[in-house]
Amino acid sequence: MGLPRSARRAVPVVVGVPCVVVVTVSGELTPAALLAVTGAGGVVAAVALAARSGATAPPVGRAGRPWLLWIALVLAWEVTVLALPGVPSLSDLLDPVLAQPLVRAAATAGWLAAGGWLLARPSGRDRP
Repeated sequence: MGLPRSARRAVPVVVGVPCVVVVTVSGELTPAALLAVTGAGGVVAAVALAARSGATAPPVGRAGRPWLLWIALVLAWEVTVLALPGVPSLSDLLDPVLAQPLVRAAATAGWLAAGGWLLARPSGRDRP
């Protein structure tokens, strides 16, 4: 069964708008911002899991290869950061950019929009 598609689309907006406001107002890496992003992400993930509960996962096939490559590259970067002390992490590279409140708000909104897209995209059950 799951949630109707319109409800799945509304969840990221309902939890995302307050999250973006908190992240923009509270500043970078504050407990309030961390709690807002974690809470919003948790709600979106819980709705996604509930909407797809009981469904079997479709085979990934070739469509999963770009995701596998992306995950492997990020993992290799993080292992390199841990192994070599002079290599900056991704968060070190993004900190100066995300220090601006409007950029931080846009990045948070984009991150939640990507989650909303993943949540609202049709599953195997939604297709005709």
